[in-house]
Amino acid sequence: MAGNIFINYRRDESGHVAGRLHDSLAPTFGRNKLFMDVDNIPVGRDFEDYLKRQVAACDAMLAIIGPNWLIAKDEAGQRRLDNPEDFIVIEIGAALARDIPVVPVLVDGARMPKASELPDSLKLLARRQAVQVRHTNFSSDAETLVRRLREALGYESPGRKWHVRAIIAVTAVVLLLIGVGGYATFQHLVEQGPAEAEAKRKMDQGVAYAKKGDFDRAITEYNEAIRLDPKNAGAFFSRGVAYAEKGDRDLAIADYSEVIRLNPKNAVAFANRAADYFKKGDFDRAVADSSEAIRLNPERFAWVYCIRGTAKLKKNDSSGNADIAKARQLDPSTCR
Repeated sequence: MAGNIFINYRRDESGHVAGRLHDSLAPTFGRNKLFMDVDNIPVGRDFEDYLKRQVAACDAMLAIIGPNWLIAKDEAGQRRLDNPEDFIVIEIGAALARDIPVVPVLVDGARMPKASELPDSLKLLARRQAVQVRHTNFSSDAETLVRRLREALGYESPGRKWHVRAIIAVTAVVLLLIGVGGYATFQHLVEQGPAEAEAKRKMDQGVAYAKKGDFDRAITEYNEAIRLDPKNAGAFFSRGVAYAEKGDRDLAIADYSEVIRLNPKNAVAFANRAADYFKKGDFDRAVADSSEAIRLNPERFAWVYCIRGTAKLKKNDSSGNADIAKARQLDPSTCR
């Protein structure tokens, strides 16, 4: 069993979750074999053809479904799922036709679509067992997803240990954002030099330690990754998360600030920095950073609306109530 896994998602709907799931799957299925985003398609290759080949080669697919997945429309006002040339439709339809495991992953409070709501090529998706991934319970939900995938792909049998290879093909056209509040990292999968390759190995070790709750050792590995590759935004982000888990808010904020310097459009870094400012009682900066995260990625981060709303209320700004209402609209479990 090759164990190739294809993650299907819309960047503007659930890119934040795709990155986190990538990092949760990597320790089990093999990060060094992951395929992620069009940045990893060889120069000069037909990206559409290349992605189709990845779908044809995969052994399982994760179909990440956000709250607007069913109703998202294109610039002409047509529902995107009704467009037979839409990449989401093409990729999921091809996987269903091959009868490989296709796992609907419900995020941000999304519900499972009904067959009557889907185009003909995707109707069978409604019969596939789904897994819910919630921001408030991400680690546990991700572990459930990993376990289900291992079972579906036959990675384990009594007394036998399997070595598996995962290919996660992401259909966005830009590098997706790294995950929120977990042990997320940017994944640089293009060919790299010896220093960058060693930095990547240190990153993997750091992630493994972080997932075990050993944040001190994780930080040591991230430090080395940054020394080897000073422009590795993922290492700064992951170290920031580790510092935050240890309660070192100022150090976490400094690392998120470096991520933002390297990538000013990284909404998740703004969101995480907002959370740490909030915990420090700096509500002005919490509002500013959460506002920027929302501007970059509206309709995505329920918990960021919660932070902004609560911070506003702490400042006696009643407009915070609207943010809290928005957070609950996006995810009923948020801001309770």
